[in-house]
Amino acid sequence: MKLNCNMAKSDIHALSSSKNFGGDPSDYIEIHEMMDSSKSFLADNRHRTIFHHTAGIYYMQKMFGIDFGAIDELKKKYNLPDDFTNDLIDLFKRNRAQGVHVMNSEGKKVHVRDIAEQHVLEDFRNKFIPSLNDYLSNMNLQMWMDNAMGSPQSKLGQSDSDARKISINNGTLNID
Repeated sequence: MKLNCNMAKSDIHALSSSKNFGGDPSDYIEIHEMMDSSKSFLADNRHRTIFHHTAGIYYMQKMFGIDFGAIDELKKKYNLPDDFTNDLIDLFKRNRAQGVHVMNSEGKKVHVRDIAEQHVLEDFRNKFIPSLNDYLSNMNLQMWMDNAMGSPQSKLGQSDSDARKISINNGTLNID
């Protein structure tokens, strides 16, 4: 079976955003790269289970949204120069790209990865940390997941035999 290879790349999505909202595609690329970052774990449309849903959209807002009103208030309160906003936004972007620690209430830097790994280990009885592939390789690719070839509402009651079974063995994608 041939896979649908018409999935848009992040740069195509960014170009579309610039046409829709104005500005340059580079204004939007970071958001679209994050939305599709799950492709690095699974190269078929099941990667969409990570961010392509209502909660994923909310997470994008939390990761990339900036309260410009609050920045303007700080500029006025402290009589800061006009370029302060741009420098602050650049700092936020650098932090997203390079920041790996949080500061606890004792003033100690703690690596975010250590905190997240502890959380997952505790949920799995300190035995292992599953990969995304551990989850996704056990899912069936439904027709509605494959570029809206059907909809979840129209597929209610659909038997599992109507779904394509996709598995990955030794790096080879198998579609039944």
